[in-house]
Amino acid sequence: MSEISAEQRRLNLMLALSATRRRLTREEIRARVDGYEPAPRGASAEERDRADVSFQRMFERDKDELRPMGLPLRTVTDPLHQDDLGYRIDGDASLPDLDLTVQDAAILALAVEYWQGASLAEDARMGYAKVVSAIEHGDSDALPYGGMSTSAGHDATAALAEAIVDRQAVRFDYASASSETARRTVQPWGIVMRSGVEYLVGFDLDRKAQRTFRVGRIAGRVRTTGDIEAFERPATLPLGDLDDNAATLPAVIALRPETGHGLRRRGEPVVGDSVDPAAADGWDLVRVPYRHEDLLRSEILSLHGAARVVEPESLRESVLAHARAAVEVARG
Repeated sequence: MSEISAEQRRLNLMLALSATRRRLTREEIRARVDGYEPAPRGASAEERDRADVSFQRMFERDKDELRPMGLPLRTVTDPLHQDDLGYRIDGDASLPDLDLTVQDAAILALAVEYWQGASLAEDARMGYAKVVSAIEHGDSDALPYGGMSTSAGHDATAALAEAIVDRQAVRFDYASASSETARRTVQPWGIVMRSGVEYLVGFDLDRKAQRTFRVGRIAGRVRTTGDIEAFERPATLPLGDLDDNAATLPAVIALRPETGHGLRRRGEPVVGDSVDPAAADGWDLVRVPYRHEDLLRSEILSLHGAARVVEPESLRESVLAHARAAVEVARG
């Protein structure tokens, strides 16, 4: 089975159809273009039929991907044999000019910065250099946001991103918040980021159910397994608790004065007697809505004692348990 990614295969197809002065039949494309599997030698008729169907399905998908890019992909019939189809890309197959502003370039720069240190870093830098080379530079309004780097291993993120595009299952060791490290085999559907933390959404083949994995908890390498294009991704990624429109839970956080500004912006001061006044005792009480306990816990721990959980009890115990574990690790 070819290890060439779907994007590389489509690029090879585009180059092959652009470089020829005559049409290429499907069998010629299958034999010439890197990424398509040739008909297996010594295979049974049933095996050959399965391989042929797999190639036809892959080729049709590739054509459907190339045409929306504006490539003049033509289907050419043989004048003597009307059912003998061939394919060619006519004219200039270059992509149209990109009309980008300086602010657009700044957004792209954030994306490039995100991939620094990853296996895709060099591709990101080269692509960025080519795209911005034709931009007319000048002053622009300040961006209302800053760069956000991934909290996960870049190589894991890159491997998952490629597997998502190729629709190929992955296998990795994963340590959840409530269980020991275990091997997981997953059909990856998509990666989403919440507060700088990456999550993989996919179908767990071992548990036969949709699952969400925090990418930073993946241990070791992410390895692909099985065939490319082995499954279909949902048209709409089911985000569950990661959905920005999902219901939130309230947490009351005690903050030292002049600290925890991010929590203060998202929350509101606690007033009245809804919380035991003794819980304050020189601290500012803030009610903060949250959806993801692990994200809020990480934010509280990052304040190094300038924040503590008043309620709910489950969040307070979780923060204390992680703080004690960090102390034990520091002590060796």
